Amino acid sequence: MTKKVEFLYLSQEDVRAAGGLDMKMAMEAIERAFKLLNAGQVVIPDKIVMELPPGEQERGRMNGLAAYIGGDWEVAGIKWIPSFPKNPFQRGLPRASALIILNDTQTGLPLAVMDGTIPSAVRTGAVGGLGAKYLARKNSEVLCLIGLGVQAKTQAMAIKEALPSLKEIRGFDKSKERGIQGARDIEKLTGITTKFVESPEEAVKGADVIVTATVANEPIVKEKWVKEGSLFIHIGSYVEEEYDVVLNSDKIVVDDWHVVKHRRTPVLARMYDEKLITDSDIYANFDEIVAGKKPGRENDHERIFFAPIGMAHEDVAVASMIYERAKKEGIGKTLTLWNEPIWV
Repeated sequence: MTKKVEFLYLSQEDVRAAGGLDMKMAMEAIERAFKLLNAGQVVIPDKIVMELPPGEQERGRMNGLAAYIGGDWEVAGIKWIPSFPKNPFQRGLPRASALIILNDTQTGLPLAVMDGTIPSAVRTGAVGGLGAKYLARKNSEVLCLIGLGVQAKTQAMAIKEALPSLKEIRGFDKSKERGIQGARDIEKLTGITTKFVESPEEAVKGADVIVTATVANEPIVKEKWVKEGSLFIHIGSYVEEEYDVVLNSDKIVVDDWHVVKHRRTPVLARMYDEKLITDSDIYANFDEIVAGKKPGRENDHERIFFAPIGMAHEDVAVASMIYERAKKEGIGKTLTLWNEPIWV
């Protein structure tokens, strides 16, 4: 019996060819993964957040996210993703770069190593889109994007998938040049009229769905701008809105409250640490809603605050679908880990 071990290597170009930008596929995969999470078929250790040495945190950080998905899926994997905010401005490189490793759950041996930059961005967008599916008004027409970087693009793609009623996208970015280009890119990706506006107030007022995807550490969105019946999707890592935006919401939904508190930096974790909210103020973990254990939106008047921090089973789910399509279509390069193991 051969003991040779091979795995599939997928470059970023391979990932794209294997459906890495297929938002519908990503949303279906993540929805299925949340149902398995609710059924107790997912294992997710705490996220690794490796900050750089004291005094150098602004340079960037590196995160590790691992998960096992069981049930009818059976796959495990890990994403290693550095995030260096100065890259786009100083080096012409993406802020985030990632690798994903998938492993066989019977032997532990690697199945695939792939670019994780696309799956990571797409899965974050897909979760926002699923949030819109369950938590936004079905007749929502106006999407507001605060921050017009990579995440805004995938959020817009996914929310369009969830809400066919969308007619207008408005976006604000502190960089006018990046904002104008981002709006153009989003209009091409979605086919929906997208315009860059000069102030966050102009973007937010009257919007049915508001998405914040920035690295801001002070409030951008004011409570008085947020309308009745809207869905607020907080994607950024820190504080992007006045606390009253949260406090005046009828429902607060997270992907996992334990994970949010463990991360410590997001707005809800800060409010918890400052004793402005308690565990009982969290309406639901998202898997409870996806699994039908709790209702999502119940009427057109509710204001809902959705703050998904990002979980490893989302990355593994999307990467697994890409891997399966790549195998089926003969995409990627087979690499050898060993011909004979040095020790058994």
